Amino acid sequence: MAQTSGVRLLNNSRFYILNGSILLSVAVFSWLRIQISSDQLFFIRAEQVFGLLCVGYWYLALTISPIGYVVGKQRTKRLEFSRRAIGVSAFYFALLHAAIALWGQLGGFTQLQYLPSLFQWSLLGGLVAFVILLIMAATSFDKVVKIMTFRKWKWLHRLVYIGGILAVFHIWSVGTHISYGGIRVAALVALIILAGLELYRVTKLLNDKYLHLDRTESLTVYVVLWAIVSTLILLFPTVIQNYHSQHMEHGDASSHRKEAQ
Repeated sequence: MAQTSGVRLLNNSRFYILNGSILLSVAVFSWLRIQISSDQLFFIRAEQVFGLLCVGYWYLALTISPIGYVVGKQRTKRLEFSRRAIGVSAFYFALLHAAIALWGQLGGFTQLQYLPSLFQWSLLGGLVAFVILLIMAATSFDKVVKIMTFRKWKWLHRLVYIGGILAVFHIWSVGTHISYGGIRVAALVALIILAGLELYRVTKLLNDKYLHLDRTESLTVYVVLWAIVSTLILLFPTVIQNYHSQHMEHGDASSHRKEAQ
């Protein structure tokens, strides 16, 4: 019996994803510690890298299901099975990101009161997103799904989209590298692609269940909705300003005034 369980474990992709995430975190932590002698800079870089890994795993987990609707569920069957482990890995990296940022960079909860208001709101959004990831990770086990029933579990896990929006707000408002043009473009493109995949799934489900449009009409509805959502995404930087880019602009303006004087 134990031997059979061991074989099942070694043939389980979730086992390799979760253990791979732990090994990756150790490798990243060790490499940064070797490369960076300054403790403060080390904490900053570690927090940034683990935050990026969290976003990467989270993005992958979100895209798996809608990609199945585009290419066919049978082709993404293995990815669908692995998705829970990918989501748990996203939570794991979010935990490392938050712990390093709070105790490594800031020095504990007592320092939060001294942060600018934009940072405080951003951290609140990040905290809610983190709690949602925690709920997703805690309910990712097969036994929990059976207890909750798959229907209720699926509805609960739709909170991940709210968490994703809050995570985008958190990153966009105080993320250091998001202030650079190239990274902003890449982030916007990634969001537009994700929106396109999700809208394809939503319009297909709505059409099959309620609308019953022909292929051309359904495709037209999808393209129009994607264009609207893409426009809203492109307008996002004008609504949510990045803290670091604002200060860089102020710094440039100050230097220009000094030069003029």
